[in-house]
Amino acid sequence: MLFITGATGTVGNRVVNYLKLKDVKFKALTRTPERLLTDRTDHMIVVTGDIKDCSAWSDSLRGVETLFLILLDDAEEILQAARAKGVRNIVFLSSASINRSDAGYNENALKHKKVEDQIKAYGFQYVFIRAEAFMHNTIYWRDLFRYNKGKIRLPALEAKLASVHETDIAEVISVVLTDFGKFSGQVLTLTGANILSQRNILTEISKQLGQSLELEEQTIGDFRSYMKNYIAEEYINLRVQDWEYTLKHQLGVTGTVLTILGREPYTFREWIAEHLRDFQ
Repeated sequence: MLFITGATGTVGNRVVNYLKLKDVKFKALTRTPERLLTDRTDHMIVVTGDIKDCSAWSDSLRGVETLFLILLDDAEEILQAARAKGVRNIVFLSSASINRSDAGYNENALKHKKVEDQIKAYGFQYVFIRAEAFMHNTIYWRDLFRYNKGKIRLPALEAKLASVHETDIAEVISVVLTDFGKFSGQVLTLTGANILSQRNILTEISKQLGQSLELEEQTIGDFRSYMKNYIAEEYINLRVQDWEYTLKHQLGVTGTVLTILGREPYTFREWIAEHLRDFQ
């Protein structure tokens, strides 16, 4: 039996959809069960609950062999419950930021590495899926395109991304979950097909929208002043750290998606085409 946390999230929902196509039983944890109940399958048991309130649903971990875990600020409670209920294996959606030379002070890397270390300390068999930035993160640019007046201002236009399509992440996870023994103990780093600058991505979005846009480099200070009205400083810092790192260091792409799925990763051009309405 498998157990999927974040079952209606960006990646988790896709994992659920892939598992529905396989002859495997699984439980799916979500705060919004109605989003899963419309497309039921005999192989899926819906568990209603918040991942942060493990005590309310931890009994559902009985009989589970492999747990798919998404990021928590502190995974201690859920790992204690999983061990107590007999869970043996964990597949954790981690971050490729751990692989970087600034991992010792990069906030995103530190948060994910903490959970990886907790999983090891509890003695679970594990697979860590270290994904580069989700292509879906680009959604936060949508208002720039909806309300621009022929110009978009953004910092670090030459900062690079090796972003990976969330569908690629989910399909790899579904393969690992259903053939855990083959991957046990491995750290799998997932990237997209190529490395693109923020300028490249913004240009491709405007091209597909049929818009003619001027791109203007914004200062980090101006970005911070504006964005603090909309998102927490923690997330602003994460973006700035990523930009500063990739402006000074080279990124690389991996062949993990090709090796596991037998096909090339989806491209950013394909992702934009799928989500073009979000930017209109």
